[in-house]
Amino acid sequence: MFDVKNLHVRPTQAKVRKSIFQILEPFDGLEVLDLYAGVGTLGIEAMSRGASRVVFVEKNRRVFKVLQKNIELFESENSKLILMDVQKYLVQVKNQQFDIVLADPPYSEVSFSSVKDKAEQFLKPGGIFCMEMKKESIDETNVRVKHYGSTQVVFWKSAA
Repeated sequence: MFDVKNLHVRPTQAKVRKSIFQILEPFDGLEVLDLYAGVGTLGIEAMSRGASRVVFVEKNRRVFKVLQKNIELFESENSKLILMDVQKYLVQVKNQQFDIVLADPPYSEVSFSSVKDKAEQFLKPGGIFCMEMKKESIDETNVRVKHYGSTQVVFWKSAA
């Protein structure tokens, strides 16, 4: 996979990524939305584990070009890449539903609730929202939180 240099992108650590996917498995046939996609690490991992469709949303044009190259390497026809600010995407796009929504925003940019509340409309019944973020208290109920040093991953499941 291609990576970016000097663009202030924080890729998900391998141990965190492994844990996320062990918790969320199986992926066969699932539709996944990858918000703040960066170079595509999480979404590509979902495709490699059998996701039937992955939509990547990334706003940084230079990072997006690297994401495009990575998707080309994977040779997947089941992916869609969107160059757009995630907050705009969450407000403007309608009538799309996913089994899993992954979010890995810049740590200082948004809170869990601000993304989850908007992303919730994109979840199928029983779907899971998963967000990597800096370690902080979460003012939400019905969440599962996993800690990895200064990072935490928060999982929230929509009503079935």
